[in-house]
Amino acid sequence: MKRREAIATLMTRLGLALFARNPTFSYFFLSRTSSRIGENVFSLAVPWLVFQLTGSALQLGLAFAVQVVPSLLLAPFAGVYADAASRTKVMLVAESFRALLGLAVAGLSLLGNLQAWHLYLAVVAHAVTASFLTVAAGAVVPTIVDQVDLTRANALLRLSRNACDLFGKVMTGVLLAWVGPVYTFMANAALSVASAALLPIRRMDGESLVVRGRRPRVLQDFVSGVGILRRHSTALLAMADLVVVNVGIPVLVIALPVVSEQVLRHGAAGYGFLTGAMALGAIAATLIATPLAGRMDEHRLSGLATVLFGFLVGSLGFVGGLEGWLLAVTLAGLTAELVSVYTASILQRTLPSEVLGRAFAVQYAALRVIPVVVFLSAGAVLQRFGVQTLLILGGSATALIAALLLYIRVRGAQ
Repeated sequence: MKRREAIATLMTRLGLALFARNPTFSYFFLSRTSSRIGENVFSLAVPWLVFQLTGSALQLGLAFAVQVVPSLLLAPFAGVYADAASRTKVMLVAESFRALLGLAVAGLSLLGNLQAWHLYLAVVAHAVTASFLTVAAGAVVPTIVDQVDLTRANALLRLSRNACDLFGKVMTGVLLAWVGPVYTFMANAALSVASAALLPIRRMDGESLVVRGRRPRVLQDFVSGVGILRRHSTALLAMADLVVVNVGIPVLVIALPVVSEQVLRHGAAGYGFLTGAMALGAIAATLIATPLAGRMDEHRLSGLATVLFGFLVGSLGFVGGLEGWLLAVTLAGLTAELVSVYTASILQRTLPSEVLGRAFAVQYAALRVIPVVVFLSAGAVLQRFGVQTLLILGGSATALIAALLLYIRVRGAQ
């Protein structure tokens, strides 16, 4: 009996009991898991095919880069329509379109007519669906989960995301090697169909209370939503934390292969260990996010985690040895993921439901453009001053901005 009670207590603290209490969330979780695996399959298989067809490293990079542009251009549309229509129907249409897209690529490949420009179009179309899916999924969580369970729900969804990113990449490589591109994209289509089928549409109310019953005016509605967002300083500070973290992450990502090769002298194996350690830290964060939120206010936890993340990135400029790097990178992944979990919960708990879609659209766009800018500038600093200077500068800037945001948050609370 005591063992059973201990297991039940552990499951409750980790948030796993939410599945038993809320079947709607369980189906939504399974739907998002299937969708995320399929997204990884598509996003990795297309660039690989582009390289196979063209043999050009430049076009390989372009296949990755063009995924960003639609996210920036369509974020306002995605936010407004997620608030104006049933959010689950938006997700259903997007998943159905993804299934058709996977089947189209598989069909062209089977007929031997697949060309690089087909794949570029597919990447753009897939990125369009990602904009709508990400925004609608973030906005629908508060409609199916009680306020007290938001952090648990977001932690579980982030855990699924991290696990799917790892599993999806491995799965894509295995599929491409064993069965070829045709069956790989058929598997991608099947995952999208499964995601659409699992959506509990009748039990998820995602319709806006504000713009229901009229045609949405994209720019006007988006601007009005941003105006409402500006009046919620708590939500803005949470979003700012996440943006700051996404200044430090590209610095760390671009530094890891160079560090492994030039500093640690472990080559590709060391790079694999370091990226794996960061992913492990992110998974650990999703498991401890809920217990931590029970001990301290989420707003301060988000601010503290952001400051610590910046400090860890900067400290890596002075760390030597693989063991020290593994520990620091694991902690960096953990703190960055904590910010992601708490930011989602704060937005969902603080903002009115009718503007959640637009709020997540603003965040989605910012988290696409900021890393691109940082990657470009970090590459220039790395080339001229070296990896140690890059880490110290990037980490220091991240920590200082995060400390300022934390000060503003504490001052406002007083």
